[in-house]
Amino acid sequence: MHGSIQKRVGKQGTRWCAVYDEPTPDGKRRQRRKTFKTKREAESHLAKTVHEIQTGEYVEPSRMRVAEYLESWLASIGSSVKPSTLYSYRSVVRGHLVPKLGHILLAKLTPLAVQGACQHMLDEGFAASTVRLRHTVLHRALEQAVHWRMVPRNAADGVKVPSGEAKETKTWTAAEARKFLSATAENDLASLWRLALDTGMRLGELVALRWADFDLDARKVAVRRTLTRNDRGGWIIGDQTKSASGRRSIAVGQSSVAALLTHRARQNERRLHLGSEWQDLDLVFDRRDGGRCSPATIQRAFRAAIEAADVPLIRFHDQRHTAATLLLEEGIHPKVVQERLGHANIAITLDRYSHVGMHLQHEAASRLEELLGS
Repeated sequence: MHGSIQKRVGKQGTRWCAVYDEPTPDGKRRQRRKTFKTKREAESHLAKTVHEIQTGEYVEPSRMRVAEYLESWLASIGSSVKPSTLYSYRSVVRGHLVPKLGHILLAKLTPLAVQGACQHMLDEGFAASTVRLRHTVLHRALEQAVHWRMVPRNAADGVKVPSGEAKETKTWTAAEARKFLSATAENDLASLWRLALDTGMRLGELVALRWADFDLDARKVAVRRTLTRNDRGGWIIGDQTKSASGRRSIAVGQSSVAALLTHRARQNERRLHLGSEWQDLDLVFDRRDGGRCSPATIQRAFRAAIEAADVPLIRFHDQRHTAATLLLEEGIHPKVVQERLGHANIAITLDRYSHVGMHLQHEAASRLEELLGS
């Protein structure tokens, strides 16, 4: 297939038009023309386009705007991702990508425009990790547009995304953890605090626990579910953990078992008191009527418990980091720690808790020195 260059003279001066036959999805062809200020630009565009058509690499320029495309993409992935993931993607698309890039034609979206949007978000004060997440969502959406042959290349490629620094992990020492548990022993959620430090379970996994998940005689708990968001942003208990490796059995300490037995006795008293108003969901940690706890409520209670215990302030999730750090510092094999935390592989555990490494190296050096002599 060959095209032609046509000279046009009008009120705006001389223009040069590249004319070629574009293939259509039904196998036919339709004439296309694009106008340039110079003959060289028109010839370059025509040569490139003819080559792409002949090699099968040609992609018809989309007349769809970015906003319309992103909505179509969201609709296409609804059945292939978790509801919580769809909710997250939808929030990023509608709350941030569409306002900044939605007005641009999909075929006209450039890496420079994407770079500008990323920089604008940084200038607005968003964290580097937040900007990286939004770029990741955009990249995934545009990659699908490439596969659908709506654009020839991904405009999010080649964009410099802020690296940012990893957040410093805060943990308690063993003494601080003991002080917290001792000071909160009579707290209504004392068994939750202890179980979190004992097992390293995530808040969503703890909230989703049922009594049927426990074998208190054998001192173990099966992690089968987690609290997650649906595609509308509401909280639900899903029959899946964060990953396949998240479904696991964890050995529980005797002190945790004792705390749970005390908790269950108090829960049974509330059940009898409420009678028909009790929600029989078999949940271990409830909102005092058998119903599901709110993560925000537990986090507020945890913060209040920390203040009452007069120990360093950490996030609820940092109890998980504390459990892992203490185990590794005690020489427990990383594979065991990995299995308790539910990491997909041991590399994640070793990388996430690399800060423990130097402590263990000094200990190893001292032990080796004892064996070899000074």
